[in-house]
Amino acid sequence: MRTLRFLLSVMLICFVASCTKDFLDEKTPLVSDNTTDELKCKPQQLKIAVISDIHYLAPSLLKNGAENGTAFQTYLNFDPKLLEFSDPILRKVISLLKRERPDIVLIPGDLTKDGEKVSHEAVVRILNQLGTKVFVIPGNHDINNPEAVAYNGDISNPTPIIQARDFPKIYADFGYRNAISRDANSLSYISQPYRGLWILAIDDCEYYNNTTTALVPGKIKPETMAWILGKLREARQKNITVLSMMHHGIMEHFTNQETIDAGYVTNDWQNQADKLMNAGLKVMFTGHYHANDIAMRGSDETNVLYDIETGSLVTPPSPYRLITLTNNELEITTRKITSINCAMPGGLSFTDYSNAFITAHMDGYFEYVFTNLYGMDPTTAAGLAPFFRDGWMAHYAGDEMMPEGIMDVIGGLPYPLDGALYSIWSDLPPADNNLHINLN
Repeated sequence: MRTLRFLLSVMLICFVASCTKDFLDEKTPLVSDNTTDELKCKPQQLKIAVISDIHYLAPSLLKNGAENGTAFQTYLNFDPKLLEFSDPILRKVISLLKRERPDIVLIPGDLTKDGEKVSHEAVVRILNQLGTKVFVIPGNHDINNPEAVAYNGDISNPTPIIQARDFPKIYADFGYRNAISRDANSLSYISQPYRGLWILAIDDCEYYNNTTTALVPGKIKPETMAWILGKLREARQKNITVLSMMHHGIMEHFTNQETIDAGYVTNDWQNQADKLMNAGLKVMFTGHYHANDIAMRGSDETNVLYDIETGSLVTPPSPYRLITLTNNELEITTRKITSINCAMPGGLSFTDYSNAFITAHMDGYFEYVFTNLYGMDPTTAAGLAPFFRDGWMAHYAGDEMMPEGIMDVIGGLPYPLDGALYSIWSDLPPADNNLHINLN
């Protein structure tokens, strides 16, 4: 969640040109369409789970009390996440999903804190415990990340990372090995878990342009979009249901999100969303912003695209989604992690600690912004920070409702703070946590 690094910025991100790179690992076998007859038919009722932005940090990367050390705490001040508890949080959601027994699990990116090789390897071991079909796509943190470090006491040191060529090998059993099609220009792929159903996994991250930091924004390369549109035409001809996922949002989840908080919707999102929608795609599962929010784009029920964003496991309220697909209709519900198999600091419950953690970090950030960027006195900044913190926490939880009296606060704010606070409290339709969607 790099939200707090870019929050309230009114400058648009300049997107660098894509470099040429061969992303298709020739050693990874492709399964041709002639295997369709060997596939099981899609169940009359298909159960799908979505977890996102795991940001797993291998416990071995925190040594000698590093969780309380200067380097780790400095990282959290800029990017607050429950990283110290990412291992028990992931293990908890896995145990819950094993009871739910989904047919498919989708993970739209940011599997690791910062792309550490040891964290990726641990994620694979844990996901293997599910015993079901799991599909992943990389996020902006996962590949070629120069910010990957191991923490030891108060200091941090670089730790081995993975490159684009490594990702489909490490996650071979999570979409890549049995892909029926791979894009040659990205890590995008199509998998066919059941006859008549495709999982379209779109890689829109810009890790190939990382230098000293990991780039937050994303874009779908023109060559990748051409591949996607060709496959969507094929799916329509064959009457195949397509469920897609990518890391960045395919549309804004609050008004002017791209301007207020640049880098969280994919570049040129309006045109990209319209291309996909007009090609027949109905549903895109996303992550990245750590909010549990659903947005939609389209003029009528027959030509509409839903962006179903799932919040992060390491950001309160730590949600995940359960979805049933029946007769081409999706029933979406949201669940939350409320406890983990780990003692929390101060003897607090997991939910109480999580809320206290994010509250303290966000208040501190907003106070810093208001005093240093807007010249407010510390008392005014401290009094204003909770309104912004509450707004963003409400957006993370979804189905936010503007509280009484907030318009008076907004009316007294300078530009662009007034528009930012109004936008975050103005929930765009449809409902965020529970929703019925007809894919016909």
